[in-house]
Amino acid sequence: MTIPDEAVAGMEKVELEPLREDKQKILKDILKYFETHQRGYIKVPTGWGKTFLSKHIMKKYYDEGKLVLFLVSKNNPLLSQTYYDRKKIHPLFPNSALLSSEHKEDRNKLAAALKYLGKGKGDGFVLFASLQTILGKQGSEIKDLILEYTDLAIVDEIHNFINNRGNDFLNEFGKRTKILGMTATPFQGVVGNVKFVDEIAGDMREIYAKTLPECILDNELAPLRYTIAESSEDIFEIFDFEKGLDELDKQDLFLDCSTADKLKKVIRRTQLAKDVYDSMIKQEAIVEKGATKTLVFCAPVRKRVYGVRASGDGINAFHAKLTAYVFNGEISAPELTQDSDPILPVDFDNYTREGEFKDAAFMTSELSKEEQSNLLAAFKEIGKPPYVLCTVGMLIEGFDFPALEALVLLRPTLSMRLFEQQVGRVTRLSAVSGKKQGNIFEISDSIDSLYQHFGEGVFSGEKVDQVQMLQPEIRLEELFSEGDAARAIAQGKIRISKVDLSALGKGKRKDAQIREVPVRLPPTALRVKYFSRLLSLTEEKDIGAFEREKRELMRAALRFRVREYRDAEELSILSGKVNKLKREAYEDRRLGDVSRQHKPKVFGEVEWLLKLQALNSLKYEGRHLSTPERNRILNTLGFEPDFKKIDDYRFKCLKLGSAQKTIPDLVKVLGFVSRLSSSETYQFIDKKKKEQWKREFLPAVYWGFCFINDSLELKELFESTEWDRRVKNIIRQK
Repeated sequence: MTIPDEAVAGMEKVELEPLREDKQKILKDILKYFETHQRGYIKVPTGWGKTFLSKHIMKKYYDEGKLVLFLVSKNNPLLSQTYYDRKKIHPLFPNSALLSSEHKEDRNKLAAALKYLGKGKGDGFVLFASLQTILGKQGSEIKDLILEYTDLAIVDEIHNFINNRGNDFLNEFGKRTKILGMTATPFQGVVGNVKFVDEIAGDMREIYAKTLPECILDNELAPLRYTIAESSEDIFEIFDFEKGLDELDKQDLFLDCSTADKLKKVIRRTQLAKDVYDSMIKQEAIVEKGATKTLVFCAPVRKRVYGVRASGDGINAFHAKLTAYVFNGEISAPELTQDSDPILPVDFDNYTREGEFKDAAFMTSELSKEEQSNLLAAFKEIGKPPYVLCTVGMLIEGFDFPALEALVLLRPTLSMRLFEQQVGRVTRLSAVSGKKQGNIFEISDSIDSLYQHFGEGVFSGEKVDQVQMLQPEIRLEELFSEGDAARAIAQGKIRISKVDLSALGKGKRKDAQIREVPVRLPPTALRVKYFSRLLSLTEEKDIGAFEREKRELMRAALRFRVREYRDAEELSILSGKVNKLKREAYEDRRLGDVSRQHKPKVFGEVEWLLKLQALNSLKYEGRHLSTPERNRILNTLGFEPDFKKIDDYRFKCLKLGSAQKTIPDLVKVLGFVSRLSSSETYQFIDKKKKEQWKREFLPAVYWGFCFINDSLELKELFESTEWDRRVKNIIRQK
C-alpha cells in the first residue's frame, strides 16, 4: 500500500503507454458520457484491452485529485495485475492501495487516508479491491468510506454483479459516484433464465460495444480456427441426467463415472481429445518447430468414480486429473476390453520422478497457492513442460496468457457467458510468441437420444433451446450473431469446420490424413431438423387450442437467418411444409371444433413469421450480398425479385400473419404487455389472467421485435427497464 502522508505535497507522475487513435476517441466518448450520466458499461471481447483503457480513465480522475475504486467481484489474478506496473514490482499509481484477502493492509491507516483524501485535502488515490473483502466482517468502516467518498467506481466483469450482493453494493453509492462497468458478456445464466447488466439499475446503459468478429477484422484480436470433433458417444450415456431435463437449468452437465462401463466411455471420449491434440495441435507444432501450449477445459463429475476411493469420498476435479493422465499416455482407452475394468491411480500426480512437471498437468483448487503459482509460471514458459494444462472451473476469467494458442473443450456448456469467456482465452494477440491464430477444438456428442428419452418434454418451455445449446454450431451462431461475421469468415479470419477422425481409429495409420469439412453459419439445416420435429409433434395433436405449440414454433422461427442462397432454399422448403400442414388442418376430421378453429391459424401465423424473419435478416444482415443475389433470395422465398420493395413484403407478412395488423396496433398491445409484465403487477394477476396474457399478448412480442427499427415507439418499449425477465428472455432468444 502506498498511502501518502498528509504532510507530503505533490504527486508522482503516472506514465502510461499512449492509446491508439481509435481508443482515444472511445476514451473521450466515455468521459463525455459521464458528464451527464451516473452509470454505464462497455461491452468488448476478452483481450480487446478494456483494462488498459480503464487505466487511462483512472489516470484522468487521479490527475484531478479524485478518489477511484477499481472493483472486481472476487479475488483473482486480474486485481493484482492491474494494481502493479508492467514490471510487476511497483504500484502503477503511487497513491494507491490493494485490498483483498491475499493482501493484509493496515485498515486503520487506509481508513484515515480515505477520510483525508475524500474531503478533497489530498491528491488523487486509487483503491483496488475485491467485493468479497469490502463486504467482509472487518470491512464495514472501509465500505462506508468508499460509499461516501468515491468519485469513480470501475467495475470489471460487471456481469458478476447482476441481482446479488454486488448489485446491492453498487446501488448504495450516492450521486457523487460515477460507475463504469466493463464486460465481455453483459448477461448471466442459461437459456430461459438470462439476467442482464441493465437490471443492476434503471440508469445502467451501454456506452460502447464492439463484437468479436469486428475485433478480428480490425486486427485487434487473433484470427480464430474452431474445429468440432464429433465423438461416437451418446450424451445420455456419458453425462448425468438423473434429474432429467432439469439438469439443463445449470451452466454445465456433469459426467457420470459411477460404473465401469460409464467410466470406460468417459476415458474413450477423453482419448478422442488426445487424438485431436496429437494429430492437429502437437503434430502441427512439430512441423512448425514450435511448442504450442494447450489449455483443456474438463467437465465436473457429480458421483463417486467407479473403482476409486470406494469409501465414497469424491475426487476433486477428477476429469482434469484423468485427462492429464490420458494425455500423458498413462491411461489408454483402446486397452480397455469389454471384460476388463479400468485401472486408475489412487493418487494423481503432476510430477515426473525427477521432480519436473509432466507434459500434461492438472490445475485444481486443492493445490496450494504456491504450487498453483509455480504451475502457471511453468505453463507460461514457452518450450518447457507442461505443454497441456487441464482444469475444470479455473482459469476461465482473469487468466492472462496472450501466447496461448490452443484450447480443447471437453465440457458441454449451456451458458453463453461461460462459452464466450472460454473462447476469449485464445483470441488475445501476442507479439512475443509469434502467434498466428487462436485454435479451439471441441469434442461434441450426439444429442439425438435426448429426443428419444424425453420425447415431447424436450419442447416444453425453453428446454428445446437448452438442448440445442449442446450443439457447437448453435453456440457459434450465437457467438457470431453480432458484427460482420460473414465478412470475417469470407476473408478466412474465422474458420469453422468438423473433422472426421475415423482414420485415427484402431489399426489405422497415425499419419493418416484427417478430413476437415467446413461448417456453414447459420446452421440452417440443423435448425430445420429441430423445427421439423416440433412441427411433427404439433401435427399429431388433435386436442386443444395449440397455444403452447404456437409460442414454441414462433420462438423457433425467430432463430432462423438468411445469409446466403442455400439458407433461403431450405427455409422455402420449410415454409412450404408449414403451408401444407395449414391446408391439411382445415380438413383434419380428428379435430374438435376448438382445434379446427385454431390449428390452421397457428400454422398460418408461424408461416408468415418465418418469412418475416427471413426478410429481416436479409435486410439487416445481408450487406455482403449483391443486389442480384438479394433478388434471387426474395424470389426463392416467394416474393417479387425487387429488393427495393422489401419493406412492403415485411409489412405484408405482419398483415397476413399477426393479430395486430399495423405498427400502431403493436405499440398499443406491447405497451400493455410492458405494464402487465412488470414484477410489481404480474405477481397480483390471477392464474386465469396469466394464461390469457401468455395466449393473447406474448405472440405480439415476437412480431413487435421484428419492427423495432421501423418505429421509435417500439424501440423505446423494448429498451424499457419495465420489461419483466420473462419478456426479456423472449427478446434475448431472438
